[in-house]
Amino acid sequence: MKGSRRQVRGRGRSAVWELRVHAGRSPVTGKPKYVSRTVHGTAAEADEALAKLVEEVGAVDHSGPAETFGAFLDRWLPKATILKELSPTTVREHKRTVEKIIKPALGSVDLRKLDAGMLNDLYVSLRTRERPLSASSVRRVHAVISAALAQAVKEDKLASNPADRATPPSVRQAPKVAPSPEDVQAMIATADQNDPNMATFIALAAVTGARRGELCGLRWGDVDFDRATLTIERSVAVVSGRWVTKGTKTHAGRVLALDPFGEEVLRRQRARHEDRAADLGVELTDDTPVLTYNLERPISPDTVSHYVRRIATKAGVDTHLHGLRHFAATQMIGAGHDVRTVAGRLGHRDASTTLKVYSHFLPERDRDAADFLGKALTASD
Repeated sequence: MKGSRRQVRGRGRSAVWELRVHAGRSPVTGKPKYVSRTVHGTAAEADEALAKLVEEVGAVDHSGPAETFGAFLDRWLPKATILKELSPTTVREHKRTVEKIIKPALGSVDLRKLDAGMLNDLYVSLRTRERPLSASSVRRVHAVISAALAQAVKEDKLASNPADRATPPSVRQAPKVAPSPEDVQAMIATADQNDPNMATFIALAAVTGARRGELCGLRWGDVDFDRATLTIERSVAVVSGRWVTKGTKTHAGRVLALDPFGEEVLRRQRARHEDRAADLGVELTDDTPVLTYNLERPISPDTVSHYVRRIATKAGVDTHLHGLRHFAATQMIGAGHDVRTVAGRLGHRDASTTLKVYSHFLPERDRDAADFLGKALTASD
């Protein structure tokens, strides 16, 4: 297999080279087909890149029929849904990203001709259009593209993933701001005035750190008052108007200890449900949702998100639903609990996720650690 390089502009390490490798002939027209790539650097670096390109092109059958990136995406997502066990919510967001953003821009491009430059052009356009996407939103687009192209590599449609060579925008992580204990108490009290169900939700979110879908998916069979534990093993979501019950985000259940406050919150909720069931002439079962208005269907996760925001505003607290999860995490870390324990309660797959999200809060514990070590060396015998 032959290849060539041509210097386009620049000199030395600033030189720009066009690489070109013969990739057989078109089965339709019989004309030669070529794969091109642009690289920067010296002549020696261009030669090295050319050798790699020759190897990549040789690993893929370029003589077969062409397939557009859009057609590949249409085949990829249904398979990924099953093989990767994607949640219904993730599938919905992937579909929206594919149909609204990726296919209109790159859907007609030959999959084998897709390169990092095209991806970068897309990312720039998304950041500079009349209603630009945030850097984090563009990175989510990049994640979908990267996952799809990674599968194309596995299926020998591509020799390498051009998304690995693309440059999505950087995202500066802002420190997570959590409400104070007084803020959460004010929100619970405000909610309790007109919706005890939501007061229960806010209290449980604060003492468990669980995700909204996990809390909405709780059933009375998950509550063990004798052992003072709460089992989280499912999550619920509403996708296109249809209720979906799924596993937790990490596909693993967890058992959480209940403190006296959390246990009392659940006992009061249970008593309200028993009174409601008596009025309706029905019985509570282990499958009855803990958070429900009709004793049959759980409260929608979207409903609790909107409600918590409204209650926070009414209580004079600047936070949102996810802030309650941050509250649980920062309070545990601030009290000196080890990161592995915090990760387990939050449902993080491993402690590294907890460290990444809440690393800004850990220095507050570093002062205590410094004082402890200093006292160990200066303590009287």
